[in-house]
Amino acid sequence: MDVSIIFPVRNLEKEMKGILEHLQGQTSAFSFEIVIVDMGSDDSTLAKSLVLLRQYGLPGFVVQNGPGGPAAALNSGLHRAQGKYVAFLLASHLYKDILPGLFSTAELTEADMVFGSQTEEESRLAERQSMSRVVKKKSGAEYLQACLEGKLQIDLAAVLLRRQFLLENHLWFQEDCRYGYREEFLYRCLLRAEETAPSPVLLQRESQLEWRCEEPYGHQVFQRVEAMLRVRDILWCEYNLPVVAEWMTDQKIPQTIIECVDILLREKVPLATVRKEMKTRGFDRLLQVGKYTQSTLKKKIRSWKFPLRPYFPS
Repeated sequence: MDVSIIFPVRNLEKEMKGILEHLQGQTSAFSFEIVIVDMGSDDSTLAKSLVLLRQYGLPGFVVQNGPGGPAAALNSGLHRAQGKYVAFLLASHLYKDILPGLFSTAELTEADMVFGSQTEEESRLAERQSMSRVVKKKSGAEYLQACLEGKLQIDLAAVLLRRQFLLENHLWFQEDCRYGYREEFLYRCLLRAEETAPSPVLLQRESQLEWRCEEPYGHQVFQRVEAMLRVRDILWCEYNLPVVAEWMTDQKIPQTIIECVDILLREKVPLATVRKEMKTRGFDRLLQVGKYTQSTLKKKIRSWKFPLRPYFPS
């Protein structure tokens, strides 16, 4: 089997038909299975999934994983996947017709990790790289640094990973993490991959089919910071990548903290409550300006640290 498509679901009764139709149109070029992992739905998502799989003749099955978070559901899907490659179907991030292109790049390059292109320039460069041996290939660590610098975005919903690579390197999602687990997993994959390949497939969102999350983040959003701290520790302890580690310390971690602060303030959490939570978690000490801190972030940090001025979220 070529590809296992892991699809975590919860209360998607209304969206399932459109999402599976969207997926069905992308799978004619390879053999596949759909692993639907239900996270304790209390509507008819489970029954509808089974009916639609039979109705559309889609190979796959449904796993009841209980009311855990999406990271645990993705791990359950990985444990049951049988394909050569693994892809992730996320109801909140759907892309038009990307699987054929990702699969083609994976087969051509034999890469451990393949990801889609966010811009036309990235797409052209990826095409030249896949067709020419002259174009220098980047390492996973170089792609990681580009992510930290804000020059590259990689979306979990637009990657293809070699399953044996994940198993050999014990790469799983952090199950107790609800926010930040995607970035942490992708960064760890980039660090472990012997070969990483961008695909020329240009990412275009299928926004009309996407599920809209309306639940507030709350203070759990700070799990994103904890996820980035774990990546930082891996960089310092396991890899000789001081520049990448400094980018993580100077830019990515303080940027993530500020983004979490802004989310909470937009959710109308009182400023004093946010400041208290920051101090309790010790995150205020991580808001340091360093050699790699970008100018816009410097301004945000200074604004936050100067309590006599009002702080406004972006």
